[in-house]
Amino acid sequence: MAIKLDMSKVYDRVEWVFIEQMVRKLGFFERWINLIIRRVSSISYSFMLNGSIYGLINPSRGLCQGDPLSPYMFLLCVEGFSSLVSQAVNSGEFLGFQCSRDGPTISHLFFVDDSLLFAQAMVSNCVSIRRILDAYARALGHIINFDKSAMCVSLSIPSQECDRLAAIIGFEVVDFHERYLGLPYFTRRKKKEIFDVITGRIWDKIRGWRDKFLSVGGKEVLIKAVIQSVPTYSMSLFQLPKCLLQETYRLSARFWWGSNCQSRKIHWCTWSRLCEAKEKGGLGFRDLEIFNKVVLANQCWCLMNNGNSLVARVLKVCYFPNDNFIDAEVKSTTSFI
Repeated sequence: MAIKLDMSKVYDRVEWVFIEQMVRKLGFFERWINLIIRRVSSISYSFMLNGSIYGLINPSRGLCQGDPLSPYMFLLCVEGFSSLVSQAVNSGEFLGFQCSRDGPTISHLFFVDDSLLFAQAMVSNCVSIRRILDAYARALGHIINFDKSAMCVSLSIPSQECDRLAAIIGFEVVDFHERYLGLPYFTRRKKKEIFDVITGRIWDKIRGWRDKFLSVGGKEVLIKAVIQSVPTYSMSLFQLPKCLLQETYRLSARFWWGSNCQSRKIHWCTWSRLCEAKEKGGLGFRDLEIFNKVVLANQCWCLMNNGNSLVARVLKVCYFPNDNFIDAEVKSTTSFI
């Protein structure tokens, strides 16, 4: 089962003792620890009533909102959550998920506030997860939003068992999680529908520009800096469908030549011609299909040079256990990622 957590930051509930113990556990220098604790514990609050300032309250916990140091303190404290999960996994209390029999065990993926937990669909795992979440919420001040958090399980799990597991954790059971870090969690056969949000964002930006008087140079800058940067993040992990790239070209060309919903302007040359370098008579617009391959090649380079990373170990066990990354063959069951 996979659990997606929705956590809200509550700065005024963070325990200073937890921060001190966490930074000391991470091995920071003692003088630096004292400076941090002195900084977070020196805050005070006053109240303004009818234009006059009253009172001086010295809190016993919490971080000052607006302090540039506070977000970094939260990032350090998230390591406490990771340590709780890792400790439960090492002790056998919490059983993570394996993509294959010989693959590494995956128990959690954290990136700032986006958190995913992976575990076998067992009652003992659900009890352990609920205990960890409650302990973390008390110590750090992260409040788990049980209404927005959700869990999904394998299709082989009976519905009665799903309801039982959900009742223990307190999360809603969904068929699948739609997105993680802004990217689709699952892909279906019609992949264009999954990435239609990209063309939707491009169209929203163009619709906001069409009523403005823009010069040719201004349009060139907007296409290069804004429109063609929208799909970059998705391209770093997925090879986008060609029909989606063609739709992006079409929207960019209509914006360049001044077409709108009421009238269609003449396109005096093809978009591929505009994508050529300026030295060759083009405008240097980005060829998204080639750019997609370039950013994916960067991921390939990372896999070859960081063979001990989690994603590299998972991919090797699943797709090329006896070969290297270069010699791996694409199979019909290969993931779209």
